[in-house]
Amino acid sequence: MNTRRWWDVAVILVIATLCVIALADSDSTTVERWGPAGLLIALGVLYAALLRRYVPVHIGITDDEPPLGIGIAAQFTMIALAAASIALNADMMNTLVIVLPLIWLSSSGTTQAIVMNVVTTAAFGAAFAQSQGWTPGGTVTALSIAGISTAFSVALGLWISSIASWGSERARLLAELTAAQGQLEAAHRESGATGERERLARDIHDTIAQSLTSIVMLAERASRETDPTPTIALIEDTARESLDEARGLVAANAPVTASAPLERSLTRLGERFARETGMRVETRVELAEPLPREREVMLLRCVQEGLANVRKHARADHVAIALRRIDDEIRLTVTDDGRGLGGVTIDDERGFGLSGMRERVGLVGGTLSVTDAASGRFPSGTILCVTVPAVDRTSTDGAAPMPASASSIRKETS
Repeated sequence: MNTRRWWDVAVILVIATLCVIALADSDSTTVERWGPAGLLIALGVLYAALLRRYVPVHIGITDDEPPLGIGIAAQFTMIALAAASIALNADMMNTLVIVLPLIWLSSSGTTQAIVMNVVTTAAFGAAFAQSQGWTPGGTVTALSIAGISTAFSVALGLWISSIASWGSERARLLAELTAAQGQLEAAHRESGATGERERLARDIHDTIAQSLTSIVMLAERASRETDPTPTIALIEDTARESLDEARGLVAANAPVTASAPLERSLTRLGERFARETGMRVETRVELAEPLPREREVMLLRCVQEGLANVRKHARADHVAIALRRIDDEIRLTVTDDGRGLGGVTIDDERGFGLSGMRERVGLVGGTLSVTDAASGRFPSGTILCVTVPAVDRTSTDGAAPMPASASSIRKETS
């Protein structure tokens, strides 16, 4: 709402009404009739020329802050014009309804506003007493009007000023909040871009980089063999799979088909690993029902990384991959009979391997641990364990869940 326009209307109506009252008083002299009208018109000109600019266009928002000297000069001129009109005609006392608020609006501070309010009511009281001939009754009336006007003006002025300050503070806070939201959105976009780059780096490491490492190792093996034909065929198979993985990364947002269940994928991964390294690989999957595709991909990537670490560091002969559901959790273990950790912990930042796997598992609320296999089937070696929450899925056809043993797969390759 444009408060300045409402002030224009109010000032015009008050001055016009009082001019009509002054000119309509037939019992007054010419000076007493035309004098107040002329003074009030001069007051209107002062408002239009100077005081109007200090009326806010919107509540709590002031366009110009009046300089102290100019503000005081304008206020004293306004007081003098209104007081002179009151001295000629007591009915002009009604100019208080516009003069006192304009005092607040044209003041540069609360102290100035309060002081000038007292000056205004005192001058108006004296002018009213003058118009009454300084009679006892007129003087008492003047003092009463001055006192009541001062009290109400100061009280209402302080209240309205606090509301205006509150509005200005809200506007400032809203602007700061809007700016902070813009910065937060930019930070979220940057964080999303950073997270996507990290995810892509993990995917490249877990797929293409591992396949290329396999090709390099197979090529080195082929160079030492008298008949490299089987190894070259294996290199070709690995390269084709690497090409498929690269295409899969490019089409990451395309719908994923369920033509290759997790059990089959893990089995094929174990068979390939056994052919590449000569190790015995045992794969066992015990799940009552399929997992969400995203979770299957995450677990498959963890197995790939675990086997890559076995290939590079373990010097093992036997590897066991186990995936099963225990209550509300899915637990994946990759166990080898190699040389163990050798003092290395999961917190050691050595490339993207374990740290990338931990981040990938953490995104779904899971945990990752890597410990020495001090007991059990493998008295030495390493156990990589991934535990993630299971997502319950209700069968759409109402069929009961398949028992764990029915979906178990056990395969050994030597």
